[in-house]
Amino acid sequence: MRRIGGIAAALALFSAVPLAAQFGQNKVQYQAFDFRIIQTEHFEIYYYPAERTAAMDAARMAERWYARLSRILHHQFQGRKPIILYASQSDFQQTNTTNEDLGEGTGGFTEFFKHRMVLPFTGSYADLEHVLGHEMVHQFQYDEISRGRIGAGVQTLVNANLPGWFMEGMAEYLSIGPIDPLTSMWLRDASLEGHLPTVEEMTYDPRIFPYRFGHALLAYVGEKWGDEAIGQILQASVSSGVEGGFKRALGVTLDDLSSEWRDAVQTTYLPQLADHYRARRIAQPLLTQKRSEGTLHLAPALSPDGRDIAYFSEKNSFFVDLYLADAETGRVKRRLVKSTLNSNYESLRFINSAGSFSPDGRFFAIAAKHRDRDDLVILDVKKDEEVRRIRVPLNGLTTPAWSPDGKQLVFTGYDGGISDLFVVNADGSNLHRLTNDKYADLEPSWSPDGKTIAFVTDRSPATDFDALKFGSLRIALFHLETGSIDILRHMDQGKNINPAWAPDGRSLAFVSDRNGISNIFLYDFADGNI
Repeated sequence: MRRIGGIAAALALFSAVPLAAQFGQNKVQYQAFDFRIIQTEHFEIYYYPAERTAAMDAARMAERWYARLSRILHHQFQGRKPIILYASQSDFQQTNTTNEDLGEGTGGFTEFFKHRMVLPFTGSYADLEHVLGHEMVHQFQYDEISRGRIGAGVQTLVNANLPGWFMEGMAEYLSIGPIDPLTSMWLRDASLEGHLPTVEEMTYDPRIFPYRFGHALLAYVGEKWGDEAIGQILQASVSSGVEGGFKRALGVTLDDLSSEWRDAVQTTYLPQLADHYRARRIAQPLLTQKRSEGTLHLAPALSPDGRDIAYFSEKNSFFVDLYLADAETGRVKRRLVKSTLNSNYESLRFINSAGSFSPDGRFFAIAAKHRDRDDLVILDVKKDEEVRRIRVPLNGLTTPAWSPDGKQLVFTGYDGGISDLFVVNADGSNLHRLTNDKYADLEPSWSPDGKTIAFVTDRSPATDFDALKFGSLRIALFHLETGSIDILRHMDQGKNINPAWAPDGRSLAFVSDRNGISNIFLYDFADGNI
């Protein structure tokens, strides 16, 4: 606590400076960001006034990460590194620090030449801590390669040719820690299907996702040789390449390490498969590449009568759009939104959001990026047309859900990098805030009787913003009549998300990885048990 308090006391706030020219001018910006600077011992943190509260907490997180990573990686910065913060994904996608188009899957990046870390707030401090730690590992990697000289080290980077699994796997391991349920899912599936890659395949096959398998390999190294070995490998790899780096630091070749790691993974996960069964045992595949085309089938929403399902997919194109399919056969009926042909739908927030049908099934509500903001868009499903676009004075919004009478919508709104619950009338009037705090307030779902909203939150005794400690995500209930919030029982373990009410309101389904695997659970309100 004293160390954190000392970091907070050391923060120095400076007045606004014109920074846009420093960031570049090659990308369309819909608004001018009035950047200010928080200067800490090791960082210059750029923010604008709307996100000041969250930026101050991010500054404390950054110094805490630096203390940990500098020890593990045996390296210190010679000067302050820049961190540029944006209040939302929409703001982040306007950044001029890169000429690249930033899609929904980009949660942050660190560029090599200036060692600048750039990331948006997501409304969850736990997510922020992960991304901040991940990107700071890249700052350490680039600083090591450039020998502390910003703008130098290009030839060293080319000569070292450090592969993606090494760079991203190290960043994931040092920011997350040991293997988490998400990486475990990839390893379990690869072991079952016989697709667990070798290190050579991870290095040269672009189809292999470097983050998850790299995370698993570096976690194996950390468990066997200790975290400090990671820093030794990085230092040796900069001068000798990744093959020479592992040989010098650990005394093993990459081929031998690959064999040992694959044996360890299969020994761990293959015996577990006997304790589980495939989803086909209790369900049937619906949206698949064979039935519906495409490799992505995201954020499915079932119509009230159970006949249709709306979802996001790239289908047979390069762009993700909103589609409607038959809920029995998976046959695609039509595309509801053509984002490639309409500038009003620059992005459909298909990773962190989902849409919902109105109670009568006629309308469908989604969040859609337009220019500098996210709009709440209401579509007429039968007429294939937009009937209303609600602009809200917030940095962003996700996961709109209808009230049971169809007169209102609740959604997660992002204000200054912090998430809260908001309600607005379906005609766009009477926007009002339900929560107003630093807690993550996500994925709201209205109860059938209209009295309660279930949502995902990190509010619990384990969350302490002064100490920068964040509890796991839980399911909570917001009671509209009183404004009080109750956390459901038995939510201490795992990440608990995606609440969905039973039609009679007596139970609530949700997804949890409390047993190490994401599965569907049912909370019974009669006895308060799962």
